[in-house]
Amino acid sequence: METVAVVVDPEFVLRQLKLEEDPLGRLARRSTGVKIVFFRSGPLEEHLEELDASDTALAYYRTMTVEVRPATREPEDFPDRLSRMLAEAALAAGAPFALTDNQELTHLPFPGGRIVDEWDLADALSTGDAGEPLEGRGKLKSVYKCADDVQCHMLTSLLEDESIPYLIKSQEVTSLDGILATGAGFWAEIHVFTEDADQARRLIKEFLSAETEDQ
Repeated sequence: METVAVVVDPEFVLRQLKLEEDPLGRLARRSTGVKIVFFRSGPLEEHLEELDASDTALAYYRTMTVEVRPATREPEDFPDRLSRMLAEAALAAGAPFALTDNQELTHLPFPGGRIVDEWDLADALSTGDAGEPLEGRGKLKSVYKCADDVQCHMLTSLLEDESIPYLIKSQEVTSLDGILATGAGFWAEIHVFTEDADQARRLIKEFLSAETEDQ
């Protein structure tokens, strides 16, 4: 089985833990032909601490990732400190991907790889851009935009019960203490593989309809 190294943005972990219990575990479990190994660096861990993350979030990040000593890159090579730290950790780990949900950083290149969000990562692995197929199930589709983290957690739990793989695009801005991204109008967006989209939408619609009737 092919192993793919992925550096993890600590801000991604902090935001996703508000939406689901085990975001990195979900990504790893979804892989059928690829073993994903997640990495962090000391500076990335310190960045998470600077965000006043809870002990639970810090412990999760440390448990789910392997620490590497970062390589050194010139600051002017990157638009900000976070992208530089991700690239430095990726270079040290030999990782072709650095995972984030910060849309301002996605697709930024570094020697030997690029910064991606989780659906770009799924697309890359499913098309063979880095090792064996992750799922081999094609593109992703948005099936619902959640109003808040509680609704998102309920709906993703519903999909998990039906064994439907999903990805979550959070709109939360960590630096603004939970404020929604400007103009987003929703908390997070749920994506599934195209072949699962109709079933996912039906399940979500039935769940929300039943919930409305109970009110």
